[in-house]
Amino acid sequence: MAESWNNIIFDDPTSGHSMLPQVVQVMQCIYTTVHPEHPPPFTVDCWWHSLSLSYQVEESGREPSVVILNLREGESDYPNMDTHFMINLNTMRVHDKFQDHRFPVPQEILSVLGQLREYVRSIVRGRWEKEEVRKRETARHLEQAREEQRNRVQTFCRWLVEKGLIIDNDASHFSSDSLHCPVCSAKQTSCNMCRVISCSNSDCKVSSIIPIVHCSNHQTRKFCTSCLERPGSLPRLGRCPTCAYWFCSTELQWCIGRPVYNDGPELSSPNTDLTRLHSARPLPCQSIACKDNSRESGKNGRRCSNTHCWSRVGTATCPDCITQDSFACPCGKYWTCGCGSQASSTSGILTCPGCHRRFCPSCAYIGVCELCEHVEPCRDCIRNGKSVEGEHTMFQCQSCRGLLCETCTDIDEKFCCRCDQSICKLCAHEEDDSDYPDIVCDKCREDMACGDYYF
Repeated sequence: MAESWNNIIFDDPTSGHSMLPQVVQVMQCIYTTVHPEHPPPFTVDCWWHSLSLSYQVEESGREPSVVILNLREGESDYPNMDTHFMINLNTMRVHDKFQDHRFPVPQEILSVLGQLREYVRSIVRGRWEKEEVRKRETARHLEQAREEQRNRVQTFCRWLVEKGLIIDNDASHFSSDSLHCPVCSAKQTSCNMCRVISCSNSDCKVSSIIPIVHCSNHQTRKFCTSCLERPGSLPRLGRCPTCAYWFCSTELQWCIGRPVYNDGPELSSPNTDLTRLHSARPLPCQSIACKDNSRESGKNGRRCSNTHCWSRVGTATCPDCITQDSFACPCGKYWTCGCGSQASSTSGILTCPGCHRRFCPSCAYIGVCELCEHVEPCRDCIRNGKSVEGEHTMFQCQSCRGLLCETCTDIDEKFCCRCDQSICKLCAHEEDDSDYPDIVCDKCREDMACGDYYF
């Protein structure tokens, strides 16, 4: 395989390259020598006079084997460069390729060409030295890793002797460089964190005594059971309670365990050190079979709608952590796990004054006045004509669709001065300070602000 050429191009007079003055000096000398009647080129450029230092490196990579300075010329009306002169910096001879003529380099540029050759040599030598440093560092790290592996294997063997799985004689003859289990000869495996060694064969006694588990989707993520737990955060891996496969913690939903208190409210800051009903527990994985199975068995976790729920620092609530105070709104869109008081004054839960059923704050089955917060009977009570003491008629604004009881609704009905739509005091806006101000609804007010309303 032929050696490849490396090139340093000089075609920009503003480049500031340290060798630019030397190559220009050589170019001017050669052109003056060959054509003394013509003025030499003033400098390099990308159209007419482009120079390049080309070199090959010897097999050892330590020195350049050949260095050539090429003087190239552009062709008229054609964007192409042809090499006119080749100067061999090893033999110090010039080859005029246009005339196929060879001659020694002029004496006055010998020292300059020597500088160019030394410059290329310094580049090659610098790369070689840098590569040697890299090789030494790589070798040092590899040897360090081998030594650490040997020490871990020796510790592993001593541990197996203590457990009675092998005898001293077997341990003394077992190679510290071996990557196999001394009990069953299967491949060793190790924890990504503490690097403790075990056996990859699940049927081997070693793997049951030093259990190391790995993610089913990421085989290289392996941890011993003592390294799975992380203080203050979810375990690194979790085992699906349905299919028994292990997954990375981010691939599962978790329940962190409902806080247990002797007295006082159950809501708490996630940073408080609490006693919990259980430690962090993985919920079924996202496979269709496991989700269906957990749904049928009632063991699937649920997301609590209470934004202050303790489960918000985890991901969900498991069946064991759901209390008898759990609440599901008839609309089916709101559920709480019983994490706190469900009194309407503290949680926003609405209680029907007729049937006393509870509804979520945004439920369409029941209405509440947006000014005085008076709750009207639910749909079922209204449909059944159930009479409620202190019941108020509720009105819905045509514009904002907000609800107001008859007490909070003005006696005189208001209309938008622009669209003539009936509006309530929630969305009515007075447009000036006169005795008879114009009333504008929310929609027309937005259109006016955007400049989209035209008369």
